[in-house]
Amino acid sequence: MLFSKLLMHFPNMKKDINQIDWLVIMPQDRLHGSEQFLMNLVTHVSKKGNQCVVMFLKKKISGDWEHLEESCIIKYGASKNVFIGYLSLLPRLIVVSRKYKIKRSFTSQTLINAMMGLMKNFKFFKNTIVIVRESNSIFHLLKGLKLKRYIIAYWIGYGSVDLVICQTKFMKDQLVQAMPWMEKKLRIKVIPNPIDLDVIKEKEREQLPIELKGKRFIVAAGRLVPAKGFDVLIKSFDVLQKEDPQLELIILGEGSERQKLEKIVEGLKLQNKVHLIGFVNNVYPYFKEAAACVLSSRIEGFPNVLLQMMSQNTKVVSTLSAGGIDELDGVFTCEIESIEGLKVALRRCLEANTDQFRVLFDENLKIRTVKFFIDSVLTNIEEY
Repeated sequence: MLFSKLLMHFPNMKKDINQIDWLVIMPQDRLHGSEQFLMNLVTHVSKKGNQCVVMFLKKKISGDWEHLEESCIIKYGASKNVFIGYLSLLPRLIVVSRKYKIKRSFTSQTLINAMMGLMKNFKFFKNTIVIVRESNSIFHLLKGLKLKRYIIAYWIGYGSVDLVICQTKFMKDQLVQAMPWMEKKLRIKVIPNPIDLDVIKEKEREQLPIELKGKRFIVAAGRLVPAKGFDVLIKSFDVLQKEDPQLELIILGEGSERQKLEKIVEGLKLQNKVHLIGFVNNVYPYFKEAAACVLSSRIEGFPNVLLQMMSQNTKVVSTLSAGGIDELDGVFTCEIESIEGLKVALRRCLEANTDQFRVLFDENLKIRTVKFFIDSVLTNIEEY
């Protein structure tokens, strides 16, 4: 009944029907990890001549996608509020389903994934191959009412999904353990995150800001949120810099924890050594020139930023915050939430001769191309 009423507001939507190869939907246009991954996907398939529609829940807040506006159909939301974005997604998808013939959809956020599955179940995208990617280990990350909301989303939306992609075996195992019905009913495949080496080669040519030239620093990057563990990193750095006074810490990214992290920095009297630079468009010069790159997260799906660091530097440290990190030869690892453990890993990394890791890292990255990812997705669809 609800869908019938909504359709009454769009009487002429069957005009101007076009064939679209990929429909990609995401919360916002700002390039964090998941958005960067999806941009790489859209860029690759559009260069191959595929027609793409890209939809955002929120209104345009950056110019990060402007270079794709000529080759793709970009549709921004009407509000900065993500909750309003979710509410308005339903009628927007109805419009898209009537205006275009969508061959495949690709989404990477659980609630959006569920919405696409639900729409297919109600026959709005009955001829569309619905592909969803798990962006995080939900059952390892969330608790309480928030987790229940996601469980409901899985139950009501995932039943009509054609392919579920997990970034790691750990992610797949925790998903299947929590929702056993999925393995019986759905096609769930582990396909590792890709990295766009061509884009990296272009961006790595940029120079480091002049004020950082000649400085010896450790660099981390990500949203300033609890999951990224920057509070642990700052406290660990405090211990480390007492042994190595010339060392500084740079954190790239913006988020809700800025004030909390600034208070930690002030409390430890590290204002001259810890720099919360904010969001930057190009992280690669920082990674390339750093004495070491570090991922301090408490929990990740699989951190693309770790692959970006490996592309630029042979000195890389990571917490064991996601499945598959311990399989990356040459990365120095430690347990999550450990100030001392992270400090020890950083010290070992800084003191080690890591020149031989360049070959290891390059070999690992070589098999993580966007082309390999897309080919794996299409193969799994065709075999289904």
